Amino acid sequence: MRPLTTTDIDRDLVQQLFTQPSTARFWFHPPFQNPKDAAKFVKKHSQSNRIISMVIQAPVADDLTEVGLIELVELDSIARTGELEITLLDQFQGKGYAQIAFAQMIDFLFTYHNLHKIFLLVDVDNAPAIHIYQKQGFTIEGTIKDQFFASGAYHNVYYMGLTQKQYHKITAD
Repeated sequence: MRPLTTTDIDRDLVQQLFTQPSTARFWFHPPFQNPKDAAKFVKKHSQSNRIISMVIQAPVADDLTEVGLIELVELDSIARTGELEITLLDQFQGKGYAQIAFAQMIDFLFTYHNLHKIFLLVDVDNAPAIHIYQKQGFTIEGTIKDQFFASGAYHNVYYMGLTQKQYHKITAD
Protein backbone atom coordinates (compact mmCIF):
# COMPACT_ATOMS: atom_id res chain seq x y z
CA MET A 1 0.00 0.00 0.00
CA ARG A 2 0.96 3.59 -0.52
CA PRO A 3 -0.75 6.95 0.05
CA LEU A 4 -3.19 8.21 -2.56
CA THR A 5 -1.69 11.05 -4.62
CA THR A 6 -2.96 13.47 -7.25
CA THR A 7 -1.04 11.72 -10.04
CA ASP A 8 -2.68 10.58 -13.26
CA ILE A 9 -2.17 6.94 -12.23
CA ASP A 10 -4.21 7.41 -9.06
CA ARG A 11 -6.87 9.51 -10.77
CA ASP A 12 -7.27 6.83 -13.45
CA LEU A 13 -7.51 4.11 -10.79
CA VAL A 14 -10.23 6.03 -8.93
CA GLN A 15 -12.08 6.66 -12.22
CA GLN A 16 -12.00 2.92 -13.00
CA LEU A 17 -13.08 1.95 -9.49
CA PHE A 18 -16.04 4.32 -9.41
CA THR A 19 -17.35 3.45 -12.85
CA GLN A 20 -17.43 -0.32 -12.34
CA PRO A 21 -20.89 -1.58 -11.28
CA SER A 22 -19.59 -3.60 -8.31
CA THR A 23 -18.20 -0.46 -6.67
CA ALA A 24 -21.36 1.53 -7.34
CA ARG A 25 -23.42 -1.30 -5.84
CA PHE A 26 -21.48 -1.79 -2.61
CA TRP A 27 -19.60 1.50 -1.98
CA PHE A 28 -22.85 3.53 -2.08
CA HIS A 29 -21.21 6.32 -4.02
CA PRO A 30 -22.66 7.42 -7.36
CA PRO A 31 -20.53 6.58 -10.41
CA PHE A 32 -18.31 9.37 -11.67
CA GLN A 33 -19.71 11.07 -14.74
CA ASN A 34 -16.35 12.28 -16.06
CA PRO A 35 -12.63 12.43 -15.22
CA LYS A 36 -13.11 15.77 -13.41
CA ASP A 37 -15.19 13.97 -10.75
CA ALA A 38 -12.33 11.53 -10.17
CA ALA A 39 -9.81 14.39 -10.01
CA LYS A 40 -11.92 16.20 -7.36
CA PHE A 41 -12.24 12.99 -5.34
CA VAL A 42 -8.49 12.34 -5.46
CA LYS A 43 -7.63 15.91 -4.50
CA LYS A 44 -10.04 15.90 -1.55
CA HIS A 45 -9.12 12.42 -0.33
CA SER A 46 -5.37 12.92 -0.64
CA GLN A 47 -5.33 16.28 1.15
CA SER A 48 -7.98 16.04 3.87
CA ASN A 49 -6.94 15.65 7.49
CA ARG A 50 -10.12 13.63 8.13
CA ILE A 51 -9.39 10.98 5.47
CA ILE A 52 -6.54 8.47 5.21
CA SER A 53 -6.49 7.07 1.65
CA MET A 54 -4.17 4.29 0.57
CA VAL A 55 -3.76 2.75 -2.87
CA ILE A 56 -3.67 -1.05 -2.78
CA GLN A 57 -0.87 -2.47 -4.90
CA ALA A 58 -0.24 -6.05 -5.96
CA PRO A 59 2.58 -7.81 -7.80
CA VAL A 60 1.67 -8.29 -11.45
CA ALA A 61 4.29 -9.37 -14.01
CA ASP A 62 7.26 -8.55 -11.75
CA ASP A 63 5.96 -5.06 -10.99
CA LEU A 64 3.53 -3.43 -8.56
CA THR A 65 0.15 -2.56 -10.05
CA GLU A 66 -2.58 -0.40 -8.54
CA VAL A 67 -5.55 -2.68 -7.82
CA GLY A 68 -7.76 -0.84 -5.34
CA LEU A 69 -8.33 1.75 -2.68
CA ILE A 70 -8.72 1.49 1.10
CA GLU A 71 -9.68 4.50 3.17
CA LEU A 72 -10.48 5.63 6.65
CA VAL A 73 -13.04 8.43 6.36
CA GLU A 74 -14.75 10.58 8.96
CA LEU A 75 -11.62 10.46 11.12
CA ASP A 76 -12.53 11.88 14.52
CA SER A 77 -9.28 12.76 16.26
CA ILE A 78 -11.02 13.41 19.60
CA ALA A 79 -13.03 10.19 19.78
CA ARG A 80 -10.22 8.41 17.87
CA THR A 81 -12.66 6.68 15.52
CA GLY A 82 -13.19 6.40 11.79
CA GLU A 83 -15.05 4.51 9.10
CA LEU A 84 -13.13 2.04 6.94
CA GLU A 85 -13.95 1.54 3.24
CA ILE A 86 -12.34 -0.65 0.59
CA THR A 87 -12.86 -1.38 -3.10
CA LEU A 88 -10.88 -3.34 -5.68
CA LEU A 89 -10.90 -3.48 -9.44
CA ASP A 90 -13.10 -6.40 -10.46
CA GLN A 91 -10.28 -8.35 -12.11
CA PHE A 92 -8.33 -8.40 -8.82
CA GLN A 93 -11.16 -9.50 -6.54
CA GLY A 94 -11.07 -12.96 -5.00
CA LYS A 95 -7.25 -13.13 -4.94
CA GLY A 96 -6.72 -12.23 -1.27
CA TYR A 97 -5.63 -8.62 -1.89
CA ALA A 98 -8.52 -7.14 0.10
CA GLN A 99 -7.75 -9.30 3.11
CA ILE A 100 -4.05 -8.36 3.06
CA ALA A 101 -4.79 -4.65 2.60
CA PHE A 102 -7.39 -4.75 5.35
CA ALA A 103 -4.96 -6.35 7.81
CA GLN A 104 -2.21 -3.85 6.95
CA MET A 105 -4.53 -0.85 7.20
CA ILE A 106 -6.03 -1.94 10.52
CA ASP A 107 -2.56 -2.43 12.00
CA PHE A 108 -1.47 0.96 10.66
CA LEU A 109 -4.53 2.71 12.11
CA PHE A 110 -4.30 1.15 15.56
CA THR A 111 -0.49 1.26 15.81
CA TYR A 112 0.45 4.59 14.23
CA HIS A 113 -2.76 6.60 14.60
CA ASN A 114 -3.72 5.11 17.97
CA LEU A 115 -7.39 4.86 17.01
CA HIS A 116 -9.78 3.60 19.66
CA LYS A 117 -12.29 2.09 17.22
CA ILE A 118 -12.68 1.42 13.52
CA PHE A 119 -16.16 0.87 12.15
CA LEU A 120 -17.67 0.16 8.76
CA LEU A 121 -21.00 -0.15 7.04
CA VAL A 122 -21.53 -3.14 4.77
CA ASP A 123 -24.52 -4.18 2.70
CA VAL A 124 -26.16 -7.18 4.39
CA ASP A 125 -26.06 -8.98 1.02
CA ASN A 126 -22.29 -8.53 0.52
CA ALA A 127 -21.30 -11.92 1.97
CA PRO A 128 -17.68 -11.90 0.68
CA ALA A 129 -16.95 -8.57 2.38
CA ILE A 130 -18.67 -9.58 5.62
CA HIS A 131 -16.54 -12.73 5.67
CA ILE A 132 -13.31 -10.72 5.27
CA TYR A 133 -14.33 -8.24 7.96
CA GLN A 134 -15.20 -10.99 10.44
CA LYS A 135 -11.87 -12.73 9.75
CA GLN A 136 -10.18 -9.46 10.74
CA GLY A 137 -12.08 -9.38 14.05
CA PHE A 138 -14.96 -7.04 13.21
CA THR A 139 -18.30 -7.92 14.78
CA ILE A 140 -21.80 -6.98 13.72
CA GLU A 141 -23.07 -4.42 16.21
CA GLY A 142 -26.39 -3.70 14.52
CA THR A 143 -28.45 -3.41 11.36
CA ILE A 144 -29.39 -0.07 9.85
CA LYS A 145 -32.52 -0.30 7.70
CA ASP A 146 -32.76 1.30 4.24
CA GLN A 147 -29.46 3.12 4.75
CA PHE A 148 -28.31 3.40 1.12
CA PHE A 149 -29.93 3.68 -2.28
CA ALA A 150 -28.10 1.76 -5.01
CA SER A 151 -29.12 -0.15 -8.11
CA GLY A 152 -32.67 1.18 -7.87
CA ALA A 153 -33.40 0.02 -4.31
CA TYR A 154 -32.77 0.82 -0.68
CA HIS A 155 -30.38 -1.48 1.14
CA ASN A 156 -29.92 -2.50 4.75
CA VAL A 157 -26.40 -2.42 6.15
CA TYR A 158 -24.60 -3.96 9.06
CA TYR A 159 -22.70 -1.62 11.34
CA MET A 160 -19.53 -3.53 12.21
CA GLY A 161 -16.82 -2.46 14.61
CA LEU A 162 -13.43 -3.34 16.03
CA THR A 163 -11.81 -1.64 19.02
CA GLN A 164 -8.09 -1.33 19.60
CA LYS A 165 -8.45 -3.51 22.70
CA GLN A 166 -10.19 -6.27 20.69
CA TYR A 167 -7.55 -5.98 17.97
CA HIS A 168 -4.65 -6.39 20.41
CA LYS A 169 -6.36 -9.37 22.01
CA ILE A 170 -6.83 -11.05 18.61
CA THR A 171 -3.28 -10.33 17.40
CA ALA A 172 -1.71 -11.46 20.69
CA ASP A 173 -3.24 -14.93 20.36
